[in-house]
Amino acid sequence: MNFASKYILTNDEEEYESVSEEEFEQGMHVSDSGSSSEGDEIQALSTSNARQLDSDSKKKKHRSHHWKKELSAEGKIKCSPLKDKSPMRPVSSKRRFQRAHTNVVSVNFSSLQAPGNMHAGEPVICSKCSAILSHISCIDNEKKVWKCEFCEELIPLDIEPEEVPTTEDVTYLLEPAMTTAASTMSGLDQSLVIFCVDTSGSMCVTTEISGSIKLRGTSQLKRLHSFIEADEIDQRLPSQLGHSVTYISRLQAMQAAVDHQLGEMAKNHPNRRVALITFNNEVTIVGDGTQREVIISGDKLTNEDMLIKIGTELSLPQAIKSSRHILGEKVYNLEEGGATALGPALIIATNLAAHHPGSKVILCTDGKANVGLGKLEEENTDEQTAFDFYTKAAEHASAKGVTISVITIQGTDCKLVQLGTLADKTGGQVNIVDPLKLTEEFGNILADPIIATRVKAKFILHNDLYVVDENDPNSQLNRSEYNAGNVRCSSTITFEFAKRSKKKKVTKVSEENLTEKNETAENETASEQVSNETTTSKSNESSLTNHDLPFQLQIEYVDIEGNKALRVLTRKMPSTTDRKITEDNANLEVLGTHVAKKSADLALKGHFSKSRGLALMNQRLAWRSSHSESSSTLDRAKYKTIYSRIQSMENFVQRKQMQEISAFGRTRSDSEPSDEETSPTHLALPSSSSTSPSQKKQKRSVKKKLLERCLQMDDGMANMMYRLRSVDASELSAPIPDRSSSKSSKSLDENSKRK
Repeated sequence: MNFASKYILTNDEEEYESVSEEEFEQGMHVSDSGSSSEGDEIQALSTSNARQLDSDSKKKKHRSHHWKKELSAEGKIKCSPLKDKSPMRPVSSKRRFQRAHTNVVSVNFSSLQAPGNMHAGEPVICSKCSAILSHISCIDNEKKVWKCEFCEELIPLDIEPEEVPTTEDVTYLLEPAMTTAASTMSGLDQSLVIFCVDTSGSMCVTTEISGSIKLRGTSQLKRLHSFIEADEIDQRLPSQLGHSVTYISRLQAMQAAVDHQLGEMAKNHPNRRVALITFNNEVTIVGDGTQREVIISGDKLTNEDMLIKIGTELSLPQAIKSSRHILGEKVYNLEEGGATALGPALIIATNLAAHHPGSKVILCTDGKANVGLGKLEEENTDEQTAFDFYTKAAEHASAKGVTISVITIQGTDCKLVQLGTLADKTGGQVNIVDPLKLTEEFGNILADPIIATRVKAKFILHNDLYVVDENDPNSQLNRSEYNAGNVRCSSTITFEFAKRSKKKKVTKVSEENLTEKNETAENETASEQVSNETTTSKSNESSLTNHDLPFQLQIEYVDIEGNKALRVLTRKMPSTTDRKITEDNANLEVLGTHVAKKSADLALKGHFSKSRGLALMNQRLAWRSSHSESSSTLDRAKYKTIYSRIQSMENFVQRKQMQEISAFGRTRSDSEPSDEETSPTHLALPSSSSTSPSQKKQKRSVKKKLLERCLQMDDGMANMMYRLRSVDASELSAPIPDRSSSKSSKSLDENSKRK
């Protein structure tokens, strides 16, 4: 467990900060300057469509962020406690968001590679809160009772003193691996790698590269030339004559990339089993190349049960050391043509890979699925049905220990917002790549192995704290469970928590009205009412204030050898009610990782304003921390690197909102109704009755709007959001690479020369 600060904030008063409409419209900006006194002037993004809204408006000189100018001598920002109880007020020109804090913990699963101290016996579990007896537990040896440090429940004990854990990190073996022929081959990587590749007609599209490169897989092109008049083959402009160029199709780039990985695996992982499945208007199961090819077409492409049965009953491929050459020949014999039966191919591939937990499916496509299950291309397709199909496929793969990585080709529209859930839920990777960089991308995927499957994490807090749950803000539970599925060394999850208020707060309308400015005075009044109801004065300090607080993380998982284990980490952290102390001791890497993941998740769900508000508030926190008196040059460099990446995401969402302005003539908050539903009913104040028909209708309208935003997301935005949802601290804080260098043509040349 890595905490975002050395101290836990136990101040239960809700604080809010304001963002002017000008700041919100222009978006986040991280200055190139490292000075702590400069104002990080906002630079407007190139949102030409949004700027056309007001033909009379001209470019404005952007002002420095006021939130930096308002830093007091003590380093505190003047925050509104929202105590204005006036029933009516003019429409505000500012948006209010809850102030960011450092009560965040991140969990990196790389530690599962090396088990902690193996503990004999079974874990002792609290019957009330599910906490496990640990080295910080208080035990009455005379009464044989453990008073749980999390919920204060008294638990009878029947163990010897030496059975009590003595270290922070303990591992329990729950179930040993089954003794099978495969499991006795200790140290051998016998996992499956399934290349599931698109061979539809669009894979013939070419990319021009300089130089004359000799390629395999051009025999089909030569046969095509035989049907074309000789003087029509080369149609270059006069200015292009004499220049040596080569045109490489997407299929050729994919063939070279797959063949290269076959060679690498035969050399470095000879016992891996590799299979090839292709799809166009039908699905072809090539397997390891030694078996007879199986073609799936017609009605079978829409019969999910049949596809599952086919994938499950396929014989396992041979080790790559035996099949490498014949499979390579099969790869180069592929031809493009036809439509895109992606969904059926995916079902077969995941069920074949399910024979061995830890296996991988690499899905490579350049277009929308349009044949069989999971169709995305037709206009009348029910996108919710398609989304449910890919979600179900991902959950099935995750349960079987299979990861799915999704690679799409640059410049294409594959509906990545739908396909991305396959990787997101299975621990795979998502990316849009230049076809000339497929070799590098495949290598990156295969170089990051699965270290554990069926991973479940449980985070337990003291009763005075609760886990922040965006999906259910009113739950305020002191524990949270997260189903991580398959994890790699880089896999990271985060939890956010807060101090439980002594005084129960009642919220009568949605959280959206709390954090965002509505367009009408009536909605402004409702928002103000919620602000007043949800704000409390400082309550009496908890008995735990300025004392150590206990935290426990429980990770249940199955390792690569098939052993089911439980990893338990327990720690105490000091607490304080002084926000400045927590911010001065902030860990920007942990904080940035949480912000990137949570903001991306909110954007993927259509909560654009929430996503941006979270990013902007946490930028302010990180700026305060990195520019405090105790901060260093390294802290400011980390701030710039981390939040430059978060800025890219926030600006993406900002541009999407500016497009809404262009389309609808106004800024639309996340809680506003759909375009068709503009009747005054949807803009009225919420009813006092929780079952009000108008309130239910408004909720349905909000849900519809969020779904529209999600499904209309372009591939570029979806790619960025999915990648940031899976980001880890090392990737987020790494120096931004120089994109001027490229090894694409070299890798193609090296891997495609053979005849």
